Amino acid sequence: MSLEERVKYAEMKTRHQKRLRPWYKKWWGATILIILGLFLIFAVASGFYVFNKVQEIKDMQSTYNEEYQKVAYQKAILGTNPYYLGTNNPTITIVEFSDFACPYCQKSASEIKGIVSKYSNKVKLLYRDYPLHENSIDLAIAARCAGEQNKFWLMHDKLFELQDELTETDDALKSKLHDLAQVLGLNTPNFDQCLSERRYIDLVRADYDDGNLLEIGGTPTWFVNNYRITGHISADDFENLVTGLLQQYGTN
Repeated sequence: MSLEERVKYAEMKTRHQKRLRPWYKKWWGATILIILGLFLIFAVASGFYVFNKVQEIKDMQSTYNEEYQKVAYQKAILGTNPYYLGTNNPTITIVEFSDFACPYCQKSASEIKGIVSKYSNKVKLLYRDYPLHENSIDLAIAARCAGEQNKFWLMHDKLFELQDELTETDDALKSKLHDLAQVLGLNTPNFDQCLSERRYIDLVRADYDDGNLLEIGGTPTWFVNNYRITGHISADDFENLVTGLLQQYGTN
């Protein structure tokens, strides 16, 4: 091959190499790769940002749900029953879910009142209805009807005291409750009307629904500063619990 032919061959080879150069080595290919790289970096960064935001939202939602559950739990414990003993600014709040026809509740009734009376400046006792017996609802309504005349706790005590005598239902029970209202010095026509129209059935039902929400299995069930205790507790054990909590809070 002559020198001239070799020069032409070299020139031709150079031209073909330029034409056959991979696209990513060309200026426009490199530009595309740079753009794609920037896009990929942006996509990855955006992905991490979105992921982090989703996690933040989930964490916030979880925190919100936990707080909501705490508030709902507290609300279910306290309810709206206005009848309480003790102080309105307590160190210890005792909420009792009880049933006027329950013998274990009868046994606990006087004992817990004695403890609250002893620590009346530090303890608050809230009474709530959880009717489980056939005549429990009428007894619960009777106590609330007496409460209209500021004698809830008097009726409360008498219903437990006379529990064995108040086993009837319907008209027979209403007749005995009428006589009891007279003994307590209530305005009996107003009491009888309140009882007959079952004026407080919705509030009794609200207590019962809250008890179900709290998964109460029986009566009495206590919530002492939101801690659940189920069943009858002896007076000594209950007082030890109260004094122990007061020592823990530094207010004994």
